[in-house]
Amino acid sequence: MKRSLMLAEIAIIIIAFAACQTTKPVMQPQTPQEGLQAKLTPTSPGPCSIQTASSGFSPRSDSSQTTIQLNIKASHNDAVKSWKIAFASDQGVQRTLSGTSLPDIVTWDGRNDSGSNAIEGSYTATLYLDYGEAFLQASATSGSFVLDQNPPTAVISLSSDYFAPSNPGDLLTISITSVHSIAKIASWTMDIKDPGGSLFKSYRDTWPNYQVSWDGKADNGGSISSGEVYPVEVRLRDEYGNVGTIDSMVPIDIIVVKDAQGYRIPNSRIFFKAFTADYSDIAPDLVAQNTSRLDRLAAELKKFPGYKIKIVGHAVMIHWGNKKLGEIEQNEVLLPLSKARAQAIEKALVERGLKADLIATDGEGADHPVVPNSDLVNRWKNRRTVIYLVK
Repeated sequence: MKRSLMLAEIAIIIIAFAACQTTKPVMQPQTPQEGLQAKLTPTSPGPCSIQTASSGFSPRSDSSQTTIQLNIKASHNDAVKSWKIAFASDQGVQRTLSGTSLPDIVTWDGRNDSGSNAIEGSYTATLYLDYGEAFLQASATSGSFVLDQNPPTAVISLSSDYFAPSNPGDLLTISITSVHSIAKIASWTMDIKDPGGSLFKSYRDTWPNYQVSWDGKADNGGSISSGEVYPVEVRLRDEYGNVGTIDSMVPIDIIVVKDAQGYRIPNSRIFFKAFTADYSDIAPDLVAQNTSRLDRLAAELKKFPGYKIKIVGHAVMIHWGNKKLGEIEQNEVLLPLSKARAQAIEKALVERGLKADLIATDGEGADHPVVPNSDLVNRWKNRRTVIYLVK
């Protein structure tokens, strides 16, 4: 009897265990934290953009284009936790700006992260947005723009090494060739100055016009002086307002003028050491000009065989306002000095093949000035050597 009861209990236990194995499992409810995590899974925030307000800028210019502005747009500005903008050239990131509240406009002054001027070149700006857990991170890159750090440069070239407009229509072409290409040249000016430093002729134009044809006349109608050198200054302005200056010079050739007595060379223009007749112990560039000018003077005079040559030296008087001192200066300094300089030119011409017996010299000091010696701006014209050719 007891055995039968024990077997029955074992059977009941086996049946109950089998039932547990076939019953569907009961789903456990999510905890509040697990539900919140599923709800905050990041999604795309939508488009963002960064655009430049201009094609470039020049921090060193004298215009309003010393910085560049970038306009920023994002789909969810209020959700932005932090932002960063990286300014990069082909040599890598040069400057990084960052913050928390996203601005509509960001301005860059062209400096790198160390505060120095960033390298010149083509740039892009990349915007990075961090939305925290609200959205996925986003980014956008601007179009390229130019950072122009250096002034434009150019080469000035002349159609002739020496200019001597002896006939109507004789022109000198002065050309400007740009050699700095990071920015386009917008406009330029060219000022030709006389040997005394005063403005003689001025030109203004815009690119791509890059040359002028000069007839040797001044803005006021005056003419150039024989044998002189006229400085040229060109100022280039590029599209971002950066300005560069290039200097050159126009050497004026020996000009022969016909008059009632024969021919005359108004000025041979030889540079001398102060208060001497020495034209060799001076700056090397002036020595080179003297050598070239004497060579050309000798060649020009050889075109007049049978003519006698008279070389007359002239000087500038310093004590023009004091009659007594002026007379002393004229007799003791200027007359012998101007005579000695004429003789120095005579010697140089003989060394270059001209006959000494056809050459005579004289010195007039401050007599017969071209302009009053009191004209401090233009009295450089009185310091000259005139050569006369007579039968």
